[in-house]
Amino acid sequence: MAKMSERDNFLHLFVALIVLLFGCAILEQFFETGQGIVLVGLLFCMSASTLGIEKKKTGVRGWLGFLIVLVLLSSVASILEAANLAIVSLGALILFIGQYLRHATKLVLTAPKIDKNQIVGSICIYLMMGLWFAFVQLLLLEVLKGGFNGIEHGPWLDNLSRMIYFSFITMTSVGYGVIAPTEPLTRFVAYFEAIAGVFYLAILVSSLVSAGLTQVNEKK
Repeated sequence: MAKMSERDNFLHLFVALIVLLFGCAILEQFFETGQGIVLVGLLFCMSASTLGIEKKKTGVRGWLGFLIVLVLLSSVASILEAANLAIVSLGALILFIGQYLRHATKLVLTAPKIDKNQIVGSICIYLMMGLWFAFVQLLLLEVLKGGFNGIEHGPWLDNLSRMIYFSFITMTSVGYGVIAPTEPLTRFVAYFEAIAGVFYLAILVSSLVSAGLTQVNEKK
């Protein structure tokens, strides 16, 4: 059985992200609470994102592993009401996704050729960007004790599905207006996310076209 490498690991992450996003929607639709299940989904998604990172990169693996454990412990403490560590959990998630986005973007944009894994990887990066901005907004919601019309301050796991919806609606520049930022910081993150989403697609398309043309010329 072939070992997983950095060039074929994105499919596992893609499946984990879809399961997480769909699971959050199902829980919000049919159940009043599901914090434990959402937490498991988050940890599963985070673990899947580390698959394929070269074993020699022990520093990166150790740092990401520490953040996963930190999210687990702080989230469990918050759920059990032993301590309010929402800021710690969200901060660790933001650091984790930011670190992985840096790693994945470098891997996708510097791939020697266009293949299925690179395409899936580019989709994963887009989904992870949406999640990163969602967690940033959840952190601001926690710090400001508000900042949005349509989302009330409360346990961040309970607000996760609604904030993910707002994040992707913003990043794709759809902007239905069901949820709207009301504070200067939350508005800044919202319009910055819209700009980042547009630029990512432009850079991605140009990179894929350039790599595709190079690949075609090499075959001639």
